[in-house]
Amino acid sequence: MSNPSAEKNLPRGHSSEEAAEKLKRFGRNELSSQRESFWKVILSVVTEPMLSLLILCGILYAVLGNLEEAAMLSIAVIAVISITIYQNNKSKNALASLKELAPLKARAVRDGRITIIPSGEVVPDDVIVLQEGDRVSADGFLTFSLNLNVDESLLTGESVSIPKESVFESDENMQIPASSKSLVFAGSTVVAGEGVFRVTATGDSTEIGKIGKELKNITQSESPLQSEIKRFTIFFTMFAGILCVFLIVGLGLRHGRWLEAILAGLTFSMAVLPEEIPVVLSVFFSLGAWRISKIGVLTKNLSAIETLGAATVLCVDKTGTLTENNMKVRGLYCEGEHLECNSKLSEIPEKFHSLLEFALLASKKDPYDPMEKAIRDLGITFLSGTEHIHFDWELKKEYPLSPKLMALSYAWLSRENDDVLFIGAKGAPEAIFDLCHFSEELLNEWGNIVERYSSQGFRILGVAKSKSKTRGIPEDQHDLSFDFLGLILLEDPIRESVPASVLECKRAGIKVVMITGDHAGTAKSIADQIGFDRSETVISGDELETLSDDELVSRLDHVRIFCRIRPHQKLKIIRCFQSKGETVAMTGDGVNDTLALHAAHIGISMGKRGTDVAREASDLVLLDDNFSSIVKAVMLGRRIYENIQKSVSYIISVHIPIIGMSLLPVLTGDPLYFFPAHVLLLELIIDPACTLVFEGVDAEKHIYASPPRRGKDSLMSFQNASMSLLRGGLILLVLIALSFWGKHENWTFEKIRSMAFLCLVSSNLGMILIHLSKDVPFYRVLTRSNSILYWISGLTILILTFIFHVDLLTRLFGFVMISWFDVFSSVAIGLAVSLLWEVKKIKDNS
Repeated sequence: MSNPSAEKNLPRGHSSEEAAEKLKRFGRNELSSQRESFWKVILSVVTEPMLSLLILCGILYAVLGNLEEAAMLSIAVIAVISITIYQNNKSKNALASLKELAPLKARAVRDGRITIIPSGEVVPDDVIVLQEGDRVSADGFLTFSLNLNVDESLLTGESVSIPKESVFESDENMQIPASSKSLVFAGSTVVAGEGVFRVTATGDSTEIGKIGKELKNITQSESPLQSEIKRFTIFFTMFAGILCVFLIVGLGLRHGRWLEAILAGLTFSMAVLPEEIPVVLSVFFSLGAWRISKIGVLTKNLSAIETLGAATVLCVDKTGTLTENNMKVRGLYCEGEHLECNSKLSEIPEKFHSLLEFALLASKKDPYDPMEKAIRDLGITFLSGTEHIHFDWELKKEYPLSPKLMALSYAWLSRENDDVLFIGAKGAPEAIFDLCHFSEELLNEWGNIVERYSSQGFRILGVAKSKSKTRGIPEDQHDLSFDFLGLILLEDPIRESVPASVLECKRAGIKVVMITGDHAGTAKSIADQIGFDRSETVISGDELETLSDDELVSRLDHVRIFCRIRPHQKLKIIRCFQSKGETVAMTGDGVNDTLALHAAHIGISMGKRGTDVAREASDLVLLDDNFSSIVKAVMLGRRIYENIQKSVSYIISVHIPIIGMSLLPVLTGDPLYFFPAHVLLLELIIDPACTLVFEGVDAEKHIYASPPRRGKDSLMSFQNASMSLLRGGLILLVLIALSFWGKHENWTFEKIRSMAFLCLVSSNLGMILIHLSKDVPFYRVLTRSNSILYWISGLTILILTFIFHVDLLTRLFGFVMISWFDVFSSVAIGLAVSLLWEVKKIKDNS
């Protein structure tokens, strides 16, 4: 320690034997972790309905001998299992990251002397010495402090360091209130001064440890889309199973040809089971993760991209998210004049030189404190090369902060004069006014000035100067004669892109809510700068503590700012928004944000400034800490959801005629219209269309200004489902009419099958076109769509041409050679029945 008297008066601390006994009794000063059985995780994943459907379809394809399709689905199953297991380990990883916040070493007093020990060996009642730059190893209370300031932003969210005061050793058994400035917490950092504290809690018993315990018990809400797809999949699986049995029994009893009946049942199962839907989600989310990475966002939970598009509330942590978490001097005030310090400032007028000079003398030469760093940066920038920079002076005496006087002074000896000490003082304005012995009139005058700038969100320091003879310098800085120099205005500046991003969120119908550990004045100032409505009300942490969940929920419609918030309160805010049916996204970068990040529908952490534990607990990571990337990600999420809607609508539409034509033989007694080979050929069109084609469709303009969908909104609304059924039903009616017309014209059944299949394939391609946009005709969208559609269409034509011109394949598919007129007729009918729905779009856009 730099203070010899303090080191001499250190408590003896534990003996080595006592420390070893307590280490055995209380365990290591580490956070516990909990591992789940690997096979238990595997079992929980494969019993998910969507994954069970993929596995069932893979087995079905293998039984039918289509090993390529079975292999593809097997790969999809393995990929989904791997991704899900990774996500299930997120809490465990978050807890492991909490451990990284613990320092590797600690200065403990053992056997009466300071000993460097591993932080994991710190035990309750240990005496720990703190110095500038140290990370606190455990929770405890201070028994000695000298100008000690601690950064607790990771735990509290407050952007400025907190001055700490010590209690007397004799008071160690007294009950210390939780808000006492005598407490220090594991994971916080010493930014200035030094101190000694006695440990009261280690490991899981610390405040960080308590966060870790809560993290284990938090369950993340399932996304609305995941819930809906699960219900959708279960329904169709049961529907397919029941009808499959009905079809097999019906055909078997009617004809007695059970092998043919089983084949028809399997064909029907393949037609009904929407195995494309799990694949659609997997492909859309995977490609969405790639697209979103290009705008600086890392996706850790694939479904979070889509969920983000549904976000109705964005809870924003102020420090490090809206602001840079980097103190800067924003202004100097002296002699009735205010100097704004911004990027346009080219020089500092002479009258402000003395103010900045003595602010530097009231700071350390190589500071750790962010405010002293900001003052030093400004001084070096504008005073270098002048007589006002004194880095070669020698520090002779330090007057630390005290509970009675929140100001510090440094006395320096110059190179030129060894008889005089030059003293710089800085601190809370009222403390500097006290040092300068202001009259009542001056106190009122300067108090009003301080109040004016405080209301604008500035952190304000007063600065004064003094001189003293080298010999006989007073022991108390109050005994010095100080001259007041002025005020320094500091601020944690907002990120430049934030106001525009907040405006974009408003246009997109997203409520932006600020949650901060700072004071109400600072929060309101930031809110004004980023574009919050002035009518928005504020709730403080103390007020929040008095509100029940129901009372808070009733006020959430009018509250956009929460100040002086503690970690467990952030979780309460998130849960109350969720109970209102809101889809909540939460941004944060500190340990204090971990619980809320994990509990929110979408947790978004900062990549550069964020802690490892925040990144592990989140779903998305902003790699460049750019708040505007959130808005881009929201729009991408909306695009993905709308394209999934288009894809599912298309899947339902094209399956209706396949299902109907599979059931028709039961009702008419006809042979099978389609074999498994026909359905597999159709899948060659359906699979890439519902995945790659629709995934590549550009976002439509209306999504940028539309309000977010509500959690209760269905992927397939009644209107959308009805339209899909109607479109598919119309195609089915046309195919049935075509088959009856063929019978009337005495066509062979092979010719009916051939023309019906060509009609179905062409209508399938037409269905792709009409689903590309809800409002715009397909020929306009095609210019923006990707090239996959052209490849699908070309390959389909090529394959069909090959099948109808190779006798072996023609017989295998149960077709016959038909005339070019019949071919064009079938294709024209199929396209016409599909593109009929484009007429309304053309009228609306004319």
